[in-house]
Amino acid sequence: MPSWRRWTLGGCMFLTIATIGFLEPFVPLYLELSGLKRGEIGLVTGIGASLALLVQPFLGRLSDRLDARRPLMFAAAVLAGGAYLSYTHANSLISFVLLTGIGINGIMYLNTGSATLVGRLASSQSSSARGGGLYASYRVWGSIGYVLVSLLAGWLLSQKLGAQGMMSREAIAPLFRYGPLLFFLIAGVVLLLPDPKNQQPASGPGSHSDAAGEDCPEQRVCMLNLRRFLTAYFLYIFAYTGSAAYLSLHLKSLGATPLWITGVFATGVLCEAIIMSQAGRLSDRFGRRPLLALAFAFMPLRLLLYIPATGPLWVLCAQTIHGINFGIMVAVAVAFVNDLCLEGNRGAAQARLVGTAGFASAFGPAVGGWISQQFGIPWNFAVMSAVAALGAIVFLWRVRESHTQAKRLYHYGPAYLRPILGVLCIPTAWLSRRPRLRPEVESVD
Repeated sequence: MPSWRRWTLGGCMFLTIATIGFLEPFVPLYLELSGLKRGEIGLVTGIGASLALLVQPFLGRLSDRLDARRPLMFAAAVLAGGAYLSYTHANSLISFVLLTGIGINGIMYLNTGSATLVGRLASSQSSSARGGGLYASYRVWGSIGYVLVSLLAGWLLSQKLGAQGMMSREAIAPLFRYGPLLFFLIAGVVLLLPDPKNQQPASGPGSHSDAAGEDCPEQRVCMLNLRRFLTAYFLYIFAYTGSAAYLSLHLKSLGATPLWITGVFATGVLCEAIIMSQAGRLSDRFGRRPLLALAFAFMPLRLLLYIPATGPLWVLCAQTIHGINFGIMVAVAVAFVNDLCLEGNRGAAQARLVGTAGFASAFGPAVGGWISQQFGIPWNFAVMSAVAALGAIVFLWRVRESHTQAKRLYHYGPAYLRPILGVLCIPTAWLSRRPRLRPEVESVD
């Protein structure tokens, strides 16, 4: 396969995540300046994302059946671009819900398709054991795109407003006239993506083409582990989206300028890129679970640190923890799911991950909007921190390692740290039935 085709995959991720660089900070502000209340802003994001429950699994199964990602990714990019270009003409709650739903699902499938293609490339190279590092090497370009576009958007808007300018819908509108053009550039890049065909029989966890395979004990364990992980992942994304949707409004209430707002988001994603560049490789060596455990554990702390903020600088410092949260989660969660599936159902499995994120994104902002409207945004951060802590407990208690060929982290480091490292590597509930740490602890119950 020509090397330039693989570069197009990095370019696709660069552009896809770059679009989030202007959408994430400014969509909530644009909706508020359009006359929507905080509760209604949550409904726009929530109802739009809830469509992922229907759309993403369907697209995942369709891509597996067609054994092709490019056509669906092309359509997703065009539809998302058209939806966000239409934002400047929307004036009602229903119109914003419809357009946001199309846009969010377009971005979701672009990420799903990219993750599936990376998994296919890793498998074709007989290198699935290093799939985390391979995905991170592509995905880190997305973080770079986010930082560049978000800072550029914030700088341009600050220049437009001037030193004494007040933010208004008309001032932010140019971002939605020109920013969505990136999606049409993505559509062009998608046509050049590598899309290798499946060379293996369609069997594995979640595959509907091999009914006998569902009775395989190993596959049943994989599916159970996947369901437990998706439960913890749902709570994690619920807490993240329920708080992130109102972070720009929180910054605005603290007196932040547009450049400060995008600077806060860009700082988090810059830290994400730094951590991600190493997280995938480390997960290939020491397993997915220890790194994911850190991501789950740091999310409640990050949300709590937003509460006593007295200015934008405080929030920016707290936002650096985003590197540990999503610098790990973005790369390693995809590798975790790829570990538990085979070629015939890889698209459907990744769609389940994205669908779970969509399901969480449907409820998190809606609940967060109601709390923010009734009690204030700081109370929302407190509640979402508790939800994130519950997700961490579910993960640490029940989710098992997916990369069974990895080295066990508890074999490294001083003896007094081994109990802590053991908890990172082995589910606590299962460890309680196996008090001694042995290499065979990861065998099937």
